[in-house]
Amino acid sequence: MVPRRRLLPLVACAIAALASLPARLAAQVPAASERVTVDIELEDCARVLRRVARLFSAGLTRAEADRLAAEIDALPTDKAGQWTFQVSFEGGAASLTVHALVDELSMVDLDFVATPAIAGRIRKALADIER
Repeated sequence: MVPRRRLLPLVACAIAALASLPARLAAQVPAASERVTVDIELEDCARVLRRVARLFSAGLTRAEADRLAAEIDALPTDKAGQWTFQVSFEGGAASLTVHALVDELSMVDLDFVATPAIAGRIRKALADIER
């Protein structure tokens, strides 16, 4: 058990770390990329990832989407995860990065970082998910 006099600095440090998380995630977006963000319930994560996986002919397959959903499900609360895939999109190769953060209410913040063309297709595929 942590003594009370040490608890306040630990809590302050945790709050500061959580407050800086969106800035750290935004800083990881390459200049020629766009980010698509969706907030979903943890139970819908696999369905959303499968929908995104349908856009690619290789790299992020349905099996990879299911594996990724299981890894996101295993993330500790308020701990971000990041995965990068080399995907085939319209005959070319591109990089797709997925960021995920699960909160204490079992909501997942999913960020997809990709080229503008891929981001536009992801945005269109997820248009009816959460708005």
